[in-house]
Amino acid sequence: MRKIVIVLTTLLLTAAISGTIHAEPFYEEQFIFDPEIEGHGHVHASCIVECPNGDLRAVWYENGIQLPPPYYSERRDKSDDVRIGGARKPAGADSWEKPFVMSDTFGVSDNNPCMVIDAQDRLWLIFPTLLGVPDWTWGSSLVRYKVSSDYQKPGVPTWTKQDILVPHPAGFEAVLKSTAEKYTARGGIDRKRVEMYMQRLSKQLEEPLMLRLGFMPRAHPLIRSDGTLILPLSNENFSIAVMAMTSDGGETWTLSNPVPEAGVIQPTLVEFPDGTISGFFRNSGPEHRIKRSESKDGGMTWSPLTVTDLLHPGGGIEALLLRNGHLLMIYNDKEESPRDRLAVSISTDRGKTWQWTRHLENTPGGRFDYPSIVQAKDGTLHASYSYHLKTIKHVHFNEEWVQERD
Repeated sequence: MRKIVIVLTTLLLTAAISGTIHAEPFYEEQFIFDPEIEGHGHVHASCIVECPNGDLRAVWYENGIQLPPPYYSERRDKSDDVRIGGARKPAGADSWEKPFVMSDTFGVSDNNPCMVIDAQDRLWLIFPTLLGVPDWTWGSSLVRYKVSSDYQKPGVPTWTKQDILVPHPAGFEAVLKSTAEKYTARGGIDRKRVEMYMQRLSKQLEEPLMLRLGFMPRAHPLIRSDGTLILPLSNENFSIAVMAMTSDGGETWTLSNPVPEAGVIQPTLVEFPDGTISGFFRNSGPEHRIKRSESKDGGMTWSPLTVTDLLHPGGGIEALLLRNGHLLMIYNDKEESPRDRLAVSISTDRGKTWQWTRHLENTPGGRFDYPSIVQAKDGTLHASYSYHLKTIKHVHFNEEWVQERD
């Protein structure tokens, strides 16, 4: 009898880990902090992770204390007082602890943070600092990162490493040329305008700072099956995506070939069991659909982009490969703004088709965007996203809830 119990327990644990047990659908939601609380200003672009001990951590960017002129003119996402905010929800707790400042560089804007727990259980915080003046902001971003082994505690982690990442990209000119040829061949585009646009970008290519700066992270880095950290980036000066990789804790970095089409930003990556890495991209293309590319060599080279079936108004997205092999996408499922609808879709065939979709938000005139999502050790899903640019909303649900549909 004891042997039977042990065998059944082992089977149940194995099924739970693989995600094959079908639990009852559930969903719960809460704000990380009260949207009416003063002192947070413009709140946007969150990222959420689960720590090894079960704690949740979230980060975002926000306006801090207003600085006197001439440091900034208005409280927005590029203002000089923008900083990285953070909060912690201890394992088993019902609510988030009081927010705190994760990182703040005086006099400039710290922006678009992302986090990941690496193969050595270290916490990475990665974000850009905007160095430019009002007419050159996103394009002046400098990528920075901090690493901690002491973060499963209240408040700010103890950072053991801090550094900057300055990519040295190659191949941008070929990508710009092939993109111009592709869209001109479609017809309906003024060739003269394309030529003028290419001339402007070619001139920018001659300026070293345009290639070294302007890189922005957004979605979670991917921890490849061999432990390599892949940071998906895009350059705001050229709207070209590349991947930065490190296998030694950030001591050295390797940069991939650029994704072979301009006009795509903020990649989000998943790795399938056969080693194929799929990238999905925010874009402003006329198709109004999320775009996709694949890599068969660990993220170094990328296939020509294809257009998925998923609606896309040009907002932030994130893809996630679930432990049961299903592919999840969290995104604004509209063709155009406003971003007042936020959905989760799930595919069982690597994104060829999407069998289930359910909305986290669907309120005309609202704003819910820049989502982040992780799968917890218990198989459930934690997502965070901007809520009317006033706070960050945290939702906790399972795949069965999504499969119920709206």
